[in-house]
Amino acid sequence: MKYNLLRYLREYRGKTFREAPFSEVDALLLSQLSYLKFDGVVPGFGRQPSLGWEEIRQHPRFEHIFEDEIYGETYRKIFRLICDSRRYGKIRLNYFVSDFDAEKELQFAAVTLFLGERSIFVSYRGTDESLVGWKEDFNMSFMESIPAQRRAAAYLLKTARYTEGRIALGGHSKGGNLAAFAAAYATGQVQRRICRIYSFDGPGFRKEFYARPGFLAIADRFCKIVPEESMIGMLFANHAGYRVVRSYGRGVIQHDLLRWKIWNGQFVYRKRVYRRNSRRMRMLNAWIDSLPKEQVIETVDVLYHIFSTARISTVYELLKRPLYQFGKLAGILRGLDEHSRNLVRDLFRKILF
Repeated sequence: MKYNLLRYLREYRGKTFREAPFSEVDALLLSQLSYLKFDGVVPGFGRQPSLGWEEIRQHPRFEHIFEDEIYGETYRKIFRLICDSRRYGKIRLNYFVSDFDAEKELQFAAVTLFLGERSIFVSYRGTDESLVGWKEDFNMSFMESIPAQRRAAAYLLKTARYTEGRIALGGHSKGGNLAAFAAAYATGQVQRRICRIYSFDGPGFRKEFYARPGFLAIADRFCKIVPEESMIGMLFANHAGYRVVRSYGRGVIQHDLLRWKIWNGQFVYRKRVYRRNSRRMRMLNAWIDSLPKEQVIETVDVLYHIFSTARISTVYELLKRPLYQFGKLAGILRGLDEHSRNLVRDLFRKILF
């Protein structure tokens, strides 16, 4: 049996945080919860009270929470295990925000989890199934900040005004990047309340980000964890202190949090990312850094144009009929001018070889 997050939940759901202190695995779980579709269920900012698990379970839109074609049933299992547990049963949720704007290339969602009277966890959603979300990720390669990062910073400041006490924040994939960005751009007053920032296989930043006074002020509380064959989390420059968790499966599939190995309530670590993978990502990042900004923008726009022309708006549409969709994409690629074709081919050579 794989010892992963689900097994951890089954074994530790009966232990309070006094009996087994809050761990990085708990932060992983709370970061995962922002993927649930809480819109119309958990209140946004305002005067509405926070909701407990039972109130959410009784909500008329409860089933909407699990409307994810790939992970919906997994999220349902997680919810059931959390709901009646001694460990997580008293958590309450509030301030759910979800913004999507195709024109502005924005995909953002976050929720605040109340762990106690004076302790909260701000959970940022990573890239969802929309191609707009993925386009926004690619925009990180040339923009000083993307819309979701700015929303993340504003969300943290607003949450801080509504709450008191300690703040932990985290996310998976782009969500981890948003957590780091929000913490680095927070006011000094809010930064003093932050106890920990978690990035689970989240992309890095441009090199100058790590020299910002705002990041240096919270760097000692920043925790980044990537799987041993990480690709997403090794994109762009990285803070030197990240750790590497052993995983089930190979390649990009390790980005799935349920593939991460856990033993005795803790992650199973190794010393470094696989050398072959590390070398490949260094070469890719160096190649991106070497390109003129205009060429990076052009490459990203050509990729998005190909998917848009194929009328593929979500990753699910690609996964449902992969051979058909990739055939359609290849046809569109062949129809582009030679310059555009070469831009895309150069990118995939760097990623795959």
